[in-house]
Parts: sequence; C-alpha cells; structure tokens
Amino acid sequence: MDQTNHIPSCLPGVRLIDAEYQRFSFPRHFHLEYHLGLLVRGRQRYQHQGESHQADTGDVLLMAPEQIHDGAGIDGQGYQIRVLAFDPTWLDEASRSLSDGRQGAPRLTTSILRDATLRGQLQRLHAALAQGSRLEQESQLWPTLANLLEQGSSLRVHEPGQGFDGRTWRRLREWLESRLDSPPSLEELAAFCDLSPWQALRRFNRQCGLPPHQWLTLLRLERSLPRVLRGESLSEVALDLGFYDQAHFSRLFRRTYGVPPARLRSR
Repeated sequence: MDQTNHIPSCLPGVRLIDAEYQRFSFPRHFHLEYHLGLLVRGRQRYQHQGESHQADTGDVLLMAPEQIHDGAGIDGQGYQIRVLAFDPTWLDEASRSLSDGRQGAPRLTTSILRDATLRGQLQRLHAALAQGSRLEQESQLWPTLANLLEQGSSLRVHEPGQGFDGRTWRRLREWLESRLDSPPSLEELAAFCDLSPWQALRRFNRQCGLPPHQWLTLLRLERSLPRVLRGESLSEVALDLGFYDQAHFSRLFRRTYGVPPARLRSR
C-alpha cells in the first residue's frame, strides 16, 4: 500500500517525509526545496540529468531545487524512503557559515551518497524532527548539512579550532543556567556568543564534549537530583526545569541514573 506522511518540525522551512511505495512510480518532476532522502528499505531506480541511477537500502539521495528526476521501485518491489525537505536558504547559510563566508550557494557534485556516518546522522535527525526540541533539531541538522556539503559539493568545511574563551564560557554558562525552564534555540545561543550557529555548535562540542541540547538536559537532571532526594513533587520539578511533563522527566532520569525518580524519592 502506498502511503506518505509529512511530519512538520520546529524549524522554519524544514519537514520530514516518511513514505512507502509499492506500486507508485514518480513521473518526471522537480521540487522547490532540497530533498535529502534516506532509502530505508528496498531499491529505487531514477533518472537524473540524463543519466540512470540505482539506489539501494542505506543510500542517501540528494536532489537540488528544480532538478528534473523521476523514481520507481525495481522489479515490482516496493521501497521505503525518509526524505528531509528543506528550504534552499538552509544550505546557502550553511555553505557560507562552514566556509567562514568564502562560499555562497553550494555547487553539488553528486545525487547519491553512500556513507555510514551520514546515514547515522540522518537517522538521529529524523528522530529529533519527530519529537525533539528545537535546540536538539538544530544541533542534529547542522552536522548533517556539514557532512552533506563536505561529501556532496565543492565546499571544504572550515572547522573551529577550539572551544570558548574563559570569559565567554562563564557568561554563556550563567545564561544557560537562567534558561533551564526554557532552553534557547541554537540561533539564540549563537547570537549570545556573536557566532554563527555552526561555529557556536562546534565550539560548544569542543568545550564540553557534548552538543548543547544533551549538555543542557544533563544539567537540568543534575539540578533535579537534590530536589528529588528532598521529596519535592515530581510534577513541579519537571515543570520548573522545562521538561515536557513528568513522564518525560522520569524517563530521562531513569536513563541517566538507573532508577526512576519516584523510587529514589520514596527511599
């Protein structure tokens, strides 16, 4: 049975398409967005820029805006694909940011990529787009775009060489402490540091060994621990520290500390 689900994200101009096709074949067509597809199951054949291609399970397909292509399963077999559809401004901004402003719109060099790292990044990004916070979605999107551009375009990514200077980190640390109940977006964090989102993300990773959303989650859990031990209301703790609800808080608490907060509280 053919089915297509469009999943919105917290990010403007970004959505996830989860599709499964048994009989449907795409005619020649184009999109106004970039389409980055991960073939989850099966095989697909397609025509792109006058050439025939075949994609297998695990391959990543890249289509730029207004590039004519088609698509169908092979030998009557169906396939499942998850497509990240995003506005061209995302890749243009990424290209400028990743090259320290030296390159504008990227020049793509391929329509198919076979890379385990990129495949894993896309799987984590798909999960974040389905149920993650905006900070988590941005933190997963930027490394994916960086890897995509490194492998599928003429761009060479410029990596920040270090973390934050001491003064900037102290200011950022205090500000993040004040935002535990409403974590900032990556754009807000970058603006606070006067950096691009990519620079802020990479510097944060180098400073802490974790992306911002993971580090903030651990900080919020650490702040919750003494309150749980004091026997405070778990719903209030979850609300004060910006978790979606008590169930979300309890799930993350157990994953981190090996015991649910209710049990620790009862002791």
